[in-house]
Amino acid sequence: MSTLISTSILIAFAVIFPLIGQGSLFPGSGEYDNIIMLRGQVATGDFTWNPQNFAGFYYDLDCDVGTEVLTAALDDGRLSESYPYGLTYQTTTQKDDFEFEDWGYYNVIGFMAEKYFAGYLDTPGSIDDILFEESEDKNVLSDEQLLKVLVDDDTEKTVTSSTPLELEDGYMLSIDSVEVDGNEVTITLFKDGTKLTTKVIYPSKDGATMADKTFIYQKDIGDSKNVVIVAAHFKNAFRGSDTDLATVDGLWQLSDTFTDVSENTGYDKMTIQTVTADTITMNNKDNDITLSRNKEIPLMGGVSIKTADADEIRYYVYKEITKPGRYELRGTVATDTSTWTADNFAGFYYDIDDNIKTEKLTATVTDGKLEQPDGVTYSTKAMVDDFDFEDWGFYNVIGFMGEKCFAGYIEGSDSEKGYLFNKSTDKSALAKGQLLKILADDDTERTITTNTPLMLMDGYRLELRSVNAEDGRVYVELFKEDKVVGSKIFQPSKENAVLSDKTYYYKKDVGDLKNVVVIAVHFKNAFRGSDQNLATVDGVWQISDSPISVTDGTSFEKLKISAITSDQISMDNKDSPITLSKNKEVALAGDIYLRTADSDSMRYCIFKEEEIKDLGIDEEETSRIPAASKKDAVVPSVLPEAKESPSAGGSIDTINRPSSYQQTANDLSGSSGEVGETGDPAQRLKTLKNMIDAGLITEEEYDAKKAEILADV
Repeated sequence: MSTLISTSILIAFAVIFPLIGQGSLFPGSGEYDNIIMLRGQVATGDFTWNPQNFAGFYYDLDCDVGTEVLTAALDDGRLSESYPYGLTYQTTTQKDDFEFEDWGYYNVIGFMAEKYFAGYLDTPGSIDDILFEESEDKNVLSDEQLLKVLVDDDTEKTVTSSTPLELEDGYMLSIDSVEVDGNEVTITLFKDGTKLTTKVIYPSKDGATMADKTFIYQKDIGDSKNVVIVAAHFKNAFRGSDTDLATVDGLWQLSDTFTDVSENTGYDKMTIQTVTADTITMNNKDNDITLSRNKEIPLMGGVSIKTADADEIRYYVYKEITKPGRYELRGTVATDTSTWTADNFAGFYYDIDDNIKTEKLTATVTDGKLEQPDGVTYSTKAMVDDFDFEDWGFYNVIGFMGEKCFAGYIEGSDSEKGYLFNKSTDKSALAKGQLLKILADDDTERTITTNTPLMLMDGYRLELRSVNAEDGRVYVELFKEDKVVGSKIFQPSKENAVLSDKTYYYKKDVGDLKNVVVIAVHFKNAFRGSDQNLATVDGVWQISDSPISVTDGTSFEKLKISAITSDQISMDNKDSPITLSKNKEVALAGDIYLRTADSDSMRYCIFKEEEIKDLGIDEEETSRIPAASKKDAVVPSVLPEAKESPSAGGSIDTINRPSSYQQTANDLSGSSGEVGETGDPAQRLKTLKNMIDAGLITEEEYDAKKAEILADV
């Protein structure tokens, strides 16, 4: 399992949104995934969130430390701005030990779902609590400020004179020199390339003390004087023939900017009311909040409230994370037999608008041990859901190992409502022992143009090629990577247009499924402009073209499918025993793990791994499923200029095509323009004839492409 960005903070469910990028995007467009929305437990009335049911709040599983509590009290669907306030928040410091335990203890506090430092603590009778001893101001909370904990780590690291130790926020520790006997080491601390301080330590001398082995850097921060914000414990140091090196086995870093927690400081809807040496309280005084449908309301810092797009009140708190890295998405912590559903483990799939939740995992514990032979059981059941673009009708959705998956299309009450059902040869994936990840289900309106294609998942993109000025016929091509895999002519803007006139679809064989629709795009309209063509898309659907096998007996790490029906899957660990000994991490299935605390008391949870990609690095697209619906997706507001070539008869403008256009589109069968599934030369010539008859290409282009096709025969 890969290194995670934080081993002490376990974070809740991820909902992914896009950044602005080239082309028109829908939620979850691969490399544009860059925000995780961490969901707390869903509420329908008054509710209290704490680190157990909202893992966005800071929590340390090993030490059972979590400090934050947020309470919502509703008054006729409203969070009152006056006493008794609708929202109250309180957080209290707790004693925690450094990961490098010899340094002693400090006060940690969660604040607005972040881990903060409140002050150093004295260890009576010890001189090893050097961070306490070397700080002039010990308690920063007494100065009504907090510092973020950036690093608290006891992993051994090797530092050399040529490979400095990289810290957070631009800080870096460098070895300048090591004396021959290794006793005296000169260390320099930099920030953003600027030298801050140089100190000498003595980690390898006989009888070395904590002061001899620890590099310390203090700084005035706000009203707090000479606070230790960087500390590094050196286990040893050596002078080599080519390079000097040392081993660091304790590392500590605080932010060098403070968070103001003085009374009456406001954070979005919340205001700090009282501050003591160990407690902060806030409420929404002067900020009335109405929980009407389909709202997202900032509360404080990165913490917000989301309400369902439904008639009844249903809501949760969430926190956004944007920093690239891998995260652990934690469920409720257990000490005995426990069951997790989407209510208390946000790693499982959940649709707040339709209140759809399908997954359940149970750990049965007796006398501190998992029941044998099947102490862990998992089940999930398909449920009916409507497409976000509702005119397409309904399908069966199923959560599987925390992923939102497609189980099958559902026949509609008429041909329009069952359009994707009717166009697919095989309707049910689950009946074939397969599931397909749902990559997009969205009805956000967005504009695409001849130069701004619709960017889809898994390397697909849909390009608007041309629009007929006389009758509004549209020609589009679907690419995967740089290869044309589908094309179609249709008329979304014609009078009395029906669903088939407005929907582009692409179907293919996926595993054992034959001709299943994997992409559908609904066009609201299309126009030929003076500079370029454009169209409005208001429905996008995409499922993976790589199936997940869910046949009886299929194993996923520790869990194996024990039963499967037309609508349900069950798994257990009957053939893979699991013990709940301390400080263990067990892969259960897919990206879902079980972790036990590094503690003598049994404490454990399940979690799911998620990742935020670094947009500055060219990485392979993540295979996880993003959230399939987000209403505020990006729509280009400035349309780039199109490049034109001479049109055929002045009625169709033909866009200069990229080199990938040299691949012939799939067959357009007859005047309907539906996608063919063959690369046969005769069919390709037929496609070409349809295109010139429709005025979509010039005679010169027709002759050139015809010659290419015949040359390949």
